[in-house]
Amino acid sequence: MKAKPTKTRKTKSINPPPKKRASLLEILGKIYAFGRFKAFITDLFMIYTPILYIVAYVILGSAEAFLHTQIGIFICVCLYGLISAVFIAVSGQTPGLRYMDLAIIRTQGGKVGFLRALVRFFIWIIGTALLIGLFTPFMRQDRKCLHDFLCDTIIVPKIRQNPAQKP
Repeated sequence: MKAKPTKTRKTKSINPPPKKRASLLEILGKIYAFGRFKAFITDLFMIYTPILYIVAYVILGSAEAFLHTQIGIFICVCLYGLISAVFIAVSGQTPGLRYMDLAIIRTQGGKVGFLRALVRFFIWIIGTALLIGLFTPFMRQDRKCLHDFLCDTIIVPKIRQNPAQKP
């Protein structure tokens, strides 16, 4: 006597398969980390370095005097923050962000005002100094940095009107 073949039913799994965790490079790409870094370096050379030079040599008289005063360094950082906030409030970009074709906007799509941009800068300073600001995108689902989350801003790629303008 032959055994009857048994029918097996294919059932769908109740639990969906686990999501694949994003790799470090995928996260860095999603938050435009390399573009942000290049924009930051560009801004340091175009905005911060001239401020340092003027404060050190024109106002204080020498680099030696600059090294012995903390108020000079504080003034330079505050001026850099003010100038960056003006750039962001007016055009949504600093020179470095413009070079990298990135822009800062509100999460809902509006322009970032001067006060919000200034607060964002100082939150960035504190978050970076404490290192929490650097690790926030890895802990959040939306991959926002601490200063972007607290100020309701986001970095987006800037679309050029004329693609032939790219150097």
